[in-house]
Amino acid sequence: MVQATMKRFGRIDILVNNAGALWWKKVVDTPMKRYDLINSINARATFACTRAVLPHMLKQKHGRIIVMSPPFETVNLGGRVAYSVSKLGMTIIALGLAQEVRGSGVTINALWPTTLVESFATINHNLGNESMWRKATIMSDCCLGIVLEGDDFTGFALLDEDYLRSKGVTDFKKYRCDPSIEPPKIVEPKDMAVHLDNVGTAEDARKKSKL
Repeated sequence: MVQATMKRFGRIDILVNNAGALWWKKVVDTPMKRYDLINSINARATFACTRAVLPHMLKQKHGRIIVMSPPFETVNLGGRVAYSVSKLGMTIIALGLAQEVRGSGVTINALWPTTLVESFATINHNLGNESMWRKATIMSDCCLGIVLEGDDFTGFALLDEDYLRSKGVTDFKKYRCDPSIEPPKIVEPKDMAVHLDNVGTAEDARKKSKL
């Protein structure tokens, strides 16, 4: 993938680690093969793809990496242990690598939705319906904003609505799948039980990036 991109375009500016797999089962109901598969698709694939593009981004002194994974929290882990290990592993990659490459022109941030988002995952796994989903465009709008941020905006675990509000967005009706219903939140900043130095609101992230 990386070789083909370099051959065609001569550079790589953006990587979005968006591939993922769901497994919401208790530990006792999680075979090791399933545990390995979930971690391979989520955390390992993120590590592999990021590691593959990194030399090119460092050489050109510019790059933007986004990881679709949640901020750290300790609520709602029951029944999702294997999945949470894999997704939080992705967040660790974002936060850790940001420390390693800070000042190089390469940034990496984690991004996560505050509501369910319409996707093959929510459809195929019967995770609610249109009244509970936002359109995927909310995530793409966030990505467009993040890749245009400066080199100091790095190492943050962001929530989509929170980030867009920090950019001045106040009307989120256009993201509803059902125009008449505002989807319920599945995560909010106040729900974060564990706050690292890198975890907070998007406005916190913006202030830190200017220090």
